[in-house]
Amino acid sequence: MDTDVNAVRLPAARTALVVGGCGGIGDAVVTALLAQGVQVVVMDLATSLLARPLPDTVQGIAIDLRDEASVLAAFAQLATRHRAIDYLVNVAGYTSALAPVAQLDMAMFDDIHAGNLRGMVLCCKHALPLLQHGSDAAIVNISTGIANIGAPGYAAYASAKAGVAALTRVLAAEAAPTVRVNAIAPGGVDTAFLRGGYGRGGREDGPPLRLSIDDYAARVPLGRIGVPDDVVGPVLFLLSAAAAYVSGQVLHVNGGALMRD
Repeated sequence: MDTDVNAVRLPAARTALVVGGCGGIGDAVVTALLAQGVQVVVMDLATSLLARPLPDTVQGIAIDLRDEASVLAAFAQLATRHRAIDYLVNVAGYTSALAPVAQLDMAMFDDIHAGNLRGMVLCCKHALPLLQHGSDAAIVNISTGIANIGAPGYAAYASAKAGVAALTRVLAAEAAPTVRVNAIAPGGVDTAFLRGGYGRGGREDGPPLRLSIDDYAARVPLGRIGVPDDVVGPVLFLLSAAAAYVSGQVLHVNGGALMRD
């Protein structure tokens, strides 16, 4: 399905940092921002930056969100070229093999929390000084609808992303009025995430590991699984002046699936 992600316009000559910009949703966000004349910096795993080469106009910075030293180094590199940024989009996220709580590997649990929640806290912490020098600055964090539906096997990922929603609300209060902070909680989106994750070798096509696309689409009131542009449009809206009075919100984007689940 074609979605006009440019229906909401952003001012030219803005700078955006997209953390996780090589994955399916992240790449679509980067493409949409570039189409609107926004200068973009991407932070992602070194392997992901090699797997999906960025346009010449986009600065790529390697980062491992599980490693605080790596996050510090990435933001130090960013600061050498940018005294200010206007937008931060935190798209990075991953999960692992599904396991019930009774069989949960706590090392895996800690890894998922480090990459999905602690790493996002670190990115927000170190981006804030740059955002406070930006124009109409805004943060959009990507959470997940899984945090709201009690999906079996997702204890680590769901609890980390529920933490992202809480972080969003707290940061919206702390960073106001200079920086607006919101989150998007997508339902199922057909990207490499469903096939193991882009940073872990998953690609955009082929059979998903965790669900049947046809079965999922049959449960969604709008009759299909999501595509990256379904998330990009709301990201642009929350960054834009059209959402100038919106902060501390979690926007669910799922074709109506949440009310079914």
